[in-house]
Amino acid sequence: MAAQVDPEVRETQALKEVADRLRKSFADTYSDLQVTEAVTAVHRRFDDKPIRDFVPILVERMTRERLRSTDDQFS
Repeated sequence: MAAQVDPEVRETQALKEVADRLRKSFADTYSDLQVTEAVTAVHRRFDDKPIRDFVPILVERMTRERLRSTDDQFS
């Protein structure tokens, strides 16, 4: 039987993976720090939400949209 992983640990790991993917996707446009700050800002929006299962997916989608829209403003 597989060991249960703490949901907070699982979410933290998923957010690290999200940040890694977004840093790669936006490497030509934003610094690693800018992407990390964007991920953190979006993630904070979910701090008081009790259901956490889809938070990393939502954070990735919302951060990607935020970075794309900001990028479009400078094009």
